[in-house]
Amino acid sequence: MDLRDCRIVVVNDDGIDAYGFSILEQAARQHSQDVWVVAPSSDQSGRARAMSYRKEVRVHARAERRFAVEGTPADCVIVALNGLLTDRPVDLVLSGINDGENIADDVASSGTVGACLEAADQNVPGIAFSQGWGDFEDTNWTCSKALTASLLPKLAAAISDPRMVLNVNFPAVDDAQQVAGCRVVHTGWRTGPTTLEEHPGSDGQRVFYIESLREDRPNEPDCDLDLLSQNYLTVTPLTLDQTNYNALKTTGERLKDALRPR
Repeated sequence: MDLRDCRIVVVNDDGIDAYGFSILEQAARQHSQDVWVVAPSSDQSGRARAMSYRKEVRVHARAERRFAVEGTPADCVIVALNGLLTDRPVDLVLSGINDGENIADDVASSGTVGACLEAADQNVPGIAFSQGWGDFEDTNWTCSKALTASLLPKLAAAISDPRMVLNVNFPAVDDAQQVAGCRVVHTGWRTGPTTLEEHPGSDGQRVFYIESLREDRPNEPDCDLDLLSQNYLTVTPLTLDQTNYNALKTTGERLKDALRPR
């Protein structure tokens, strides 16, 4: 895929005014003259592929080729591909750069990733970008600012299928020279107990606050969570097919008599 000939839609889940989004938008414009911003008007983090079924989705024009959407990241993609940009096909959807990593357990709930999965479901490949937090109190954008523009054409060239999604996570480093390398890896998951905060409520109600469910302890070495913590830039190819192929045979054997003919 040659980005110079691409129509690109840029979306995110942190909202159109988010700082990380500006990094990705500027990087995209360095490679294509046909870049369109279609992003949520407010923070939509953790919305995965949630859509506004049977609801109006309002769109506000901010400038030429720049739209704020009162909806989810998936709504933005649906509106862009099927409503705003119908004169010619969209070639690529870029999502991010998210404020915080989207790895391991995060992938299923990430609106950043969800936007790309929605695009892939419509035969438009997507690349999701996230900036890891590491141990910093404030997000350090050094790595993503330094590398996004140069990395974009290489990532685009690696796309081999219109239903392909690449999930890219930048490590939290003070200098891009500290990046240990780029690794194409599988997703892991966090181990340890689930934690949930309970806050005082009124009228006898119980109030819970969901923030970080588990500590960043990887289930195994060399997964995305493990390598990002070692300052590697991680890339994970994702698929829409969520079938557990390893379990197909055994599950079939266990359920072969589940519905016996009468």
